[in-house]
Amino acid sequence: MEPQTSESATAAAPAGAEPSLSVWQRAVAIYVRPTAAWGGLTTRAQWWFPILVMLAVGVCFSLLLYHRAIFPMIQESWDDAVASGKMTSEQVDRASAFMGGPMGIGITVIQQIIGLPLILLLSALVLWFGVGFVLGTKFRFRLAFEAVAWASLITLPGQILTGIIAWSRETMKGVHVGFGILVPESDPVTKLQTGLAFFLDAIGPLALWYVAVLIIGAAALSGAPRRRVVWTVGGLYLVLMVFFAALGAMFARGGS
Repeated sequence: MEPQTSESATAAAPAGAEPSLSVWQRAVAIYVRPTAAWGGLTTRAQWWFPILVMLAVGVCFSLLLYHRAIFPMIQESWDDAVASGKMTSEQVDRASAFMGGPMGIGITVIQQIIGLPLILLLSALVLWFGVGFVLGTKFRFRLAFEAVAWASLITLPGQILTGIIAWSRETMKGVHVGFGILVPESDPVTKLQTGLAFFLDAIGPLALWYVAVLIIGAAALSGAPRRRVVWTVGGLYLVLMVFFAALGAMFARGGS
């Protein structure tokens, strides 16, 4: 009788039960086996972990690069403003004294702390709209946020590479980790160059790696066919990148 009872219990177990991963297992799986990185998220929220990791990295990079690359870039923009008559030397001196001290570093760190969660929330809203509304699947916003938060870990190699390049060049200006590096640089940089470089970076290998993992996560958590998610999310991504490239070009300094 015991073997029969055991077999009955096994048969009664849910066939589609997802193995729940620890945050560390999931973080590793995102890189090495993204198709298996989403188990258990439908019943257990873990979005807080990748956000904390991303915030920690962002704050550390801000502290390390502020006086090496960020503040020199700000000072360069002020010098251009003085040359064009938009600022006086006295104004620049006051601004430098303020931004060159602890207050400047604090503002940069606060921008990281506020900006990252806001960007993730907006990205999750777009993903929720695309997979939940356009495809008509039962895709909760919390699951869209989980997908965006965990996929954001894929951007860490790009951030590290950006930090290394910025440290070596002593500026954040003109740093590219995608195909934007192929755009010829000029002084001043034209609006067309700014927009084109942004778009080419957005379709570079590291950026598309992030999009691919996001699509895998959205398909796994929503139950939608992956091919349909590819077309929907990929299409929305391209449209948004074209829009932001055009917006960046419109408001960029430089010639036409």
